[in-house]
Amino acid sequence: MHFFYWAMLLIQIVVPLIKMALKALGIGAVAYVGINIVIDQAYQYVLSQIGSLPGPSQALLGIMKFDVVINLWFAAITTRLVLNGMNKVSGKKKNYGVLEA
Repeated sequence: MHFFYWAMLLIQIVVPLIKMALKALGIGAVAYVGINIVIDQAYQYVLSQIGSLPGPSQALLGIMKFDVVINLWFAAITTRLVLNGMNKVSGKKKNYGVLEA
């Protein structure tokens, strides 16, 4: 008889945890794929616009390491979007980088 109560207790604890984990994985996967598609298209557009510049302008941007700046910028955008997506899963509002007085 004790096994029945233990089984019911485990079912009441484990099933909601599994549901929550699968829900979080589903939302995270959709957000990740969507973010990757949009960011990749924007990145390719920026690179194509830089590629259409005249040679001396491209050389100057290369000396200034502008490609590194673009990579850092897109990485920061991706990180911010992923963190926002993680907040939507938990339902908690977190202020990253905002100081409260």
